[in-house]
Amino acid sequence: MTTDSRISNDSKRQFSTVTKYLRKYRGYLYAGGVAVVMANALILVVPYVSKLVFDALEAGRPDSVILRYVAIAFGLAVLSGVFRFAMRRTIIWMSRYIEYDLRGEIFAHLLALSPSFYHGTRTGDLMARMTNDLEAVRQMLGPGIMYISDTIIKLTVSFAVMVYLSPRLTLYAVIPLIILPVAVNKIGNLLHRRSMRVQEKFSEVTATAQENLAGIRVVKAYRQEEPEIENFGKLSTDYIRLNMALARLQGLFIPSMRLLASASYLVVFYFGGMEIMRNELSLGDIVAFFGYLAMILWPMVAIGWVTSLYQRGKASLERINRILFTPPDVSDGDGSNYGEPMKGKIEFKNLSFGYNGHRVLENVNLTVQPGQTIGLVGMTGSGKTTLVSILARLYRVDDGRVFIDDIDINQWKLAALRRQIGFATQEPFLFSDTVAENIRFGRDVSGIDEITRTAEIAALAKDVDSFRDGYDTVVGERGITLSGGQKQRTAIARAILGRPSILIFDDVTSSVDTETEHQINERIKQVLSRRTSIIISHRVSSVKDADVILYLDEGKIAEQGSHEQLMRLNGSYAELYRSQLLEMELEQL
Repeated sequence: MTTDSRISNDSKRQFSTVTKYLRKYRGYLYAGGVAVVMANALILVVPYVSKLVFDALEAGRPDSVILRYVAIAFGLAVLSGVFRFAMRRTIIWMSRYIEYDLRGEIFAHLLALSPSFYHGTRTGDLMARMTNDLEAVRQMLGPGIMYISDTIIKLTVSFAVMVYLSPRLTLYAVIPLIILPVAVNKIGNLLHRRSMRVQEKFSEVTATAQENLAGIRVVKAYRQEEPEIENFGKLSTDYIRLNMALARLQGLFIPSMRLLASASYLVVFYFGGMEIMRNELSLGDIVAFFGYLAMILWPMVAIGWVTSLYQRGKASLERINRILFTPPDVSDGDGSNYGEPMKGKIEFKNLSFGYNGHRVLENVNLTVQPGQTIGLVGMTGSGKTTLVSILARLYRVDDGRVFIDDIDINQWKLAALRRQIGFATQEPFLFSDTVAENIRFGRDVSGIDEITRTAEIAALAKDVDSFRDGYDTVVGERGITLSGGQKQRTAIARAILGRPSILIFDDVTSSVDTETEHQINERIKQVLSRRTSIIISHRVSSVKDADVILYLDEGKIAEQGSHEQLMRLNGSYAELYRSQLLEMELEQL
């Protein structure tokens, strides 16, 4: 059975996502329940007071008596309004608090999921679940709970009083309404299926918009504005079409409820009039009966709306649960309790790893002593980035395959492990914040002096000094206002800040010119000499001073040694070095 089908079939598990928050805010729920009971208890007395008014008129009672009844009805209506306000204030507030907590839970869970989860999930789809779907769940928990409880009380009390006034007339009134449960069930199921399709299409529209805006440079560079507009238009048209189909169904649903309710009203009008003519009911009785019948008409119609809220909320909750019920591949389990300061020793033992059915690393054996610098080179796709990603436990590996300081990596606390590893990647992600905050990211406290010092080591300080606002310059979304080289140097400064025990540079100078790369290499030597470091690069010049250089080929260590040793070996590394040396000489001509 698939994950999706398990979520759909196990209602208790499905709703556990929200029932825990209903328990958390049960105080609001209880207060709202009391307000619902009081609001209805007070307003449901008003039709009976109307009966007393008409009975008094028929009996020729004094005007003062009639005015007293009118005043009582007015006072009951005012008090009912006060409790109705309290009902909305408590239950709707509860739904907003649940929305807040659930959004935080979804966000926290998304951050805990492994990178492999995002390989097959579009960002726009996730955003749709945190916005549109979450609002549908809130509507189910707030207005949905409020109106269904209001409806149940109104129907129960009104029917009881109607039976008391005239059992036969109540039977006549119910006849047009007996098909309501069948109609609600059938149309409700249709609403559920169509709501699912609407939500899924909305996710697709959101994902497409997000991808186009994030990749706006590529879209413009390849002159794809018109095709992308056309594609977005098609998706929007499909979304509108699905929404219109849902609206037609909803449009059929509510008028059908009203038609059945109105038919009941006409039946009572006819048979009630006949009973008055036969003196079986007084004028006051029929007025009260119509009053209670009017009170159940809106609940009858509201059943359709509440059912729609429930179906849409249930469909959205299923989509949210697909995220929340996806377990992270890596987490702090029972054995993840080690968090001591790192010395920096790294050991890979017979490590083989793959994902999506593709083997990326094959039988890797390597020991790195504290303070050593390791260089990784090889063709694209040879497993270099995967190897260093495993060190930060971004992917799950079997026990006994990777060790840091002779401790199995799966026994390390995630926070302690990642806090002591500095990671700079080829395509760094910068946030829409200042240069200083992007360098400081992930570090608890770092003054501007320390930020400046690390920026100088990364050969970034000169560039920042030329910015109008210096380190307070906002870099824009994904660092769009910076060049590729500036973004990479910002990532280097971020990795160095905090003095991690292990430094990993994943081709971080690929967008930097040769002269700047030389400056970075010279300035960073002092930093690297005091900690274990792994440098991945396509340029041999960046790794030739490393203590040990590994040449990876199809996930295997094909060659290993110092620069001089590998050059004497005259293998793939030596060939790569000579070809790059020739390219540099040709560029200087």
